[in-house]
Amino acid sequence: MQGVLIGAVTVAVVLLGALFFQRSRAMLAQVKDSEIRFRLAMKHSSIGMALLSPKGEWQAVNHALCDLAGYDEAGLLSTSFQDISHPDDLLKSRGMLADLLAGDITGYSLEQRFITRRGDDLWVRLSVSAVRVEGQVSYLIAQVENIHAARLSEQALQESRQRLQMALEVGGVGIWQYSPQSGVLFWDERMYELYGVQPGAPGDGTLQIWRDQVHPDDYPDINAAFQRVIAGEGDLDTEFRTLRPGGEIRHIRVRAETVMRSDGAETLVVGTNWDVTAEKGMQQSLAHEKERLRVTLTSIADGVVATDEIGRVTFMNPVAESLTGWREAEAEGLPVGDILMLSDDNATIPVPNPINVALSGGDVCFLREGSMLQSRDGSRYEIQDSAAPLKSADGQVTGAVMVFRDVTSRRAMQKKLRYHATHDALTGLTNRREFENTLQESLDEPGTEHSMLCFIDLDRFKVVNDTAGHVAGDALLRECARVIGRQVREGDVVARLGGDEFGLLLRHCPAQRAIQIAERLIGALGDIRFAWKESLYDVGASAGLVQLDANVITVEEAMSRADVACYAAKHRGRNQVSVYTPDDSEASRRHLELQMAAGLRESLESNRFLLYAQEIRPIDASTEPSHYEVLLRLRDRNGDILNPGSFIPAAERYQMMPHIDRWVLTQLLVTLSDELAALPQLNIAINLSATSLDDPTFMPFLESLLSKTSLSPERLTFEITETTVVNQLSSASDLLGRIREQGCKVALDDFGSGFSSFSYLKHFPVDFIKIDGSFVRNLLHSSVDRTIVESINEVAHRLGVKTVAEYVEEHALIGVLEEAGVDFVQGYAIGRPQPLNALFEQQHRDVGAARGAEVVARGR
Repeated sequence: MQGVLIGAVTVAVVLLGALFFQRSRAMLAQVKDSEIRFRLAMKHSSIGMALLSPKGEWQAVNHALCDLAGYDEAGLLSTSFQDISHPDDLLKSRGMLADLLAGDITGYSLEQRFITRRGDDLWVRLSVSAVRVEGQVSYLIAQVENIHAARLSEQALQESRQRLQMALEVGGVGIWQYSPQSGVLFWDERMYELYGVQPGAPGDGTLQIWRDQVHPDDYPDINAAFQRVIAGEGDLDTEFRTLRPGGEIRHIRVRAETVMRSDGAETLVVGTNWDVTAEKGMQQSLAHEKERLRVTLTSIADGVVATDEIGRVTFMNPVAESLTGWREAEAEGLPVGDILMLSDDNATIPVPNPINVALSGGDVCFLREGSMLQSRDGSRYEIQDSAAPLKSADGQVTGAVMVFRDVTSRRAMQKKLRYHATHDALTGLTNRREFENTLQESLDEPGTEHSMLCFIDLDRFKVVNDTAGHVAGDALLRECARVIGRQVREGDVVARLGGDEFGLLLRHCPAQRAIQIAERLIGALGDIRFAWKESLYDVGASAGLVQLDANVITVEEAMSRADVACYAAKHRGRNQVSVYTPDDSEASRRHLELQMAAGLRESLESNRFLLYAQEIRPIDASTEPSHYEVLLRLRDRNGDILNPGSFIPAAERYQMMPHIDRWVLTQLLVTLSDELAALPQLNIAINLSATSLDDPTFMPFLESLLSKTSLSPERLTFEITETTVVNQLSSASDLLGRIREQGCKVALDDFGSGFSSFSYLKHFPVDFIKIDGSFVRNLLHSSVDRTIVESINEVAHRLGVKTVAEYVEEHALIGVLEEAGVDFVQGYAIGRPQPLNALFEQQHRDVGAARGAEVVARGR
């Protein structure tokens, strides 16, 4: 029995084990079948799905997940979940995964960032669940949904809300909402601040809290406007005052409109408030300032006219109305040119209106002196003015203002003062200062050699003045002035130089004609019978003439020579006319030269020498550029500029020229070398004196400068006169040969003054020959001079030397010189000497203009 029982139990156990095994196999088959179906569904799903090991290793991924992460299937399977998770999100994901594996949760879902294959961040929603077999996690199922666009939109919305909130806070804007149906009023925090009350104050949540704060004087109007909004009759946009509990008055701006709730249940009034007290204060200040400005413009003595941006009148003050003859109401809107009618002093030439100039140019401008304003009634006023544009904050011209005043009386006084400053008070003639200025202008003009200067000295004036008294002497001077004025030609200048001396500038007057005028004038003065009280006086005069030729450089020299000639006339017996000749003033000139030489060293030490330059221009500009001869001027102690003729002779006679030459070279090759080097198109010619050629230390000095200067030697030409070469052939040939070895050029100046020097050219190589001006000056009228110029040019060209014609004073000479074959011209017809710094400025402008044109040309 016991054995049967044991056998039965054994059979039962075997049967149960078989049954359990059979069921386990069935369950495994069912799981495997489910997994197959899941994998098939995962493969075709549009949502990213994956199977992962508990360690986060990919076991299977679908195409949607591959596309999402930017990998192909093999590439994604070669990574892990941790590899593509953003480091900042991985910690949270790991914690939730640990809870899932521990069985604390059945699944989890979170938002995190994946890192795509391109390295971009991608926001996804990750849902993870576990598949357990026999209580153990077999694998994980993950669903990945792309929420990147939604997340970015959410962030943008959040940022927009933050910006709006910041704008409201910064702008001090309060927001409120009112429900007419329920009578509930909502205020945000800023609203309580604006009205100076605390939340929970009496009436809070109703219109009462607002009504209690509105200024009593403003409540009826603002309440009526609010009721119209509630009634749907329009929006609210106005201002009112509030009265705070402490008594402070504030200005509030309100805007509101009605809106319908989304469910259509009720209509709400939504609005904003902000404090405009500061703006109100500024408006009041601006209004006060405007009123002060109006009163000021009405009260000032100047006329003021304002226009809009196209020149139409917008404002006129009373002074402007008075001067123009237009009332503001009549002129408003009219073109300013119809109101301000401007012309020159002679009422013949219209003057550009400064307002139009300011509007077009955008800058302050001024009316030129002597401009006249013609009033509406025909009256004319000389005015002084300025006009300035009115501009907006972005620089746009919005109008213009012109301020002007009547200066008719003041200008008349100025003219009177100018007259007295330039005329002798006793005789009404030009005074000495103005006469010397006029003489200087005449000396600066080309063709001065056709003018004459005359000194007139009364012979017996002292007798009248001493015996009859100063009143009689003054009367005699006035009479003599009238007599002299009647004898001269129109355009001549008569002056009283002082005492009984008169000056006469005979412009464009040949010497013989000047002598005739002077003799006639002396005769007329000699015919005077001056009656004073019971006495009768004879008056005579002596006159000295000097021709204003090329040898007369300065006013001082001209006046000195005329004075010497007049002195000579007196010593010949009075009532005489004497013409200046060098012999008359030899001793005087030597004395002046000695004084000049004594001051030259001091002038060098004081740096009073000035460098000028005169252009030497090629007749055919296409062959080569111009170059410039450097010239010397001296500023005397009075500040006047002296030409070389007044100091070079003294410097040569008293051995000062080597010092002056060295000063010039040091200035050009050291002090100004960098500035010259910056202008590569500027070539210069430098004069060397004969005494420097004889100085054995000069050439080493020059070579030292040439070795240190930044200026290329090819740009330097050294000029030496033909006379120096002929007289010092050996030393000149040696020195200038060494100069050419340095790469510099050599020019022979004043060529032709010693015509026999042709024979020296073959022994004395030069680059330029400068034809003496004595042959050029009369080239238009002298066939002999033309033949000489053509001969010099032909010989020079045969020797490979270029030619320069000096003293080209007339443009007509250029054509004749071009026919003769001359290469370069120099003289007033080309350009007057100018300060070297002015030439530098001109050259820089020319370079800038050329570069600008080049840029424009390239742009095309």
